[in-house]
Amino acid sequence: MHYILAKNIDWLEPLVEEIQNSFEVKPDRVTGLPLLKASNTLDLRDKYIAFSTCALINTTSFLEDSISKQAMSIVESILSKVSEDETINLHVFSMTHKYGVLETGRAEILKDKIHKNLRKNKIRIIRKGFERSLSFAQVMLLDDRSAILSIQDTEEVSHYNSLYSPYVGGFNNVEDDKKAPSRAFKKIVEAQEILGKNISNGETLIDLGACPGGWTYIARKNGAKVIAIDRSELREDLMQDEQVQFLQTDAFKYRPEEILDWAVSDIISTPDRVIELMTTWVLGKLCRNFIFTIKFQGKEGYTVLEEFKKLANECDFKIILKQLNANKNEVTIMGSERE
Repeated sequence: MHYILAKNIDWLEPLVEEIQNSFEVKPDRVTGLPLLKASNTLDLRDKYIAFSTCALINTTSFLEDSISKQAMSIVESILSKVSEDETINLHVFSMTHKYGVLETGRAEILKDKIHKNLRKNKIRIIRKGFERSLSFAQVMLLDDRSAILSIQDTEEVSHYNSLYSPYVGGFNNVEDDKKAPSRAFKKIVEAQEILGKNISNGETLIDLGACPGGWTYIARKNGAKVIAIDRSELREDLMQDEQVQFLQTDAFKYRPEEILDWAVSDIISTPDRVIELMTTWVLGKLCRNFIFTIKFQGKEGYTVLEEFKKLANECDFKIILKQLNANKNEVTIMGSERE
């Protein structure tokens, strides 16, 4: 069984519709939770599910038992997939009706027991962060105290890149930054973490539709030089920054003189204009990394995501298509050149 999580209950219907459009199957809802389940006969290798924050692939279920016995059974399953002395990613969480994703309580105790038993078997756990090249074990506890395990080894993880999240249960809340020009900065912070690649000192980034400057602000905070494109000026301090080149022109018509490290855009536009950006910057190989927000009007038009998925399969980029915690009626498409 596959378990597919949405950001919250409100996004279940778009998620169901997307899965039906992409795979021609209707997943089952788990009552009261932002959670769907589908048969593991559904092939999710190298696929995209935009309205899913994270997914547990090809799971095994362990019925209610003592925490110690559940932990031992889970560890045995993990050991059947990984090698001695291997380092893995491990996420353990409860999916609750009242609080959503929780890492405390029973989940915390279970994780501690799993960790100790894995350590005895010379398996190391990443304590902080997330490394996409490593084997990945996820354990989700449901209200009936059953435990759902998903474990993919190092060969398998690369095929589910867009379905994973570096955040436990896919949930995260970027800290506020009162110095940022707008709250939109949270999107580019979260997108970098999901992509597993940060905008870095010495790189050049183009911000297409930059006003008022939330994404430019983060790029400069990370040490990158910015080409900011917009009809309207950015906040005064960014306009005065010598490392920000402001160009008052059309974000959809601009072309750089050389390949840039990053192309990013949170511009207010229809999805078809973002397809234009994808065609120019990604298919046209004018950047090495990109982050674009796809914005929707109302609850119509989500089927356009199928066009983005087709484009993603045509690109020589590792691409992730996902609704961020910071997204509203939006989805983010992002990627990096294949090495």
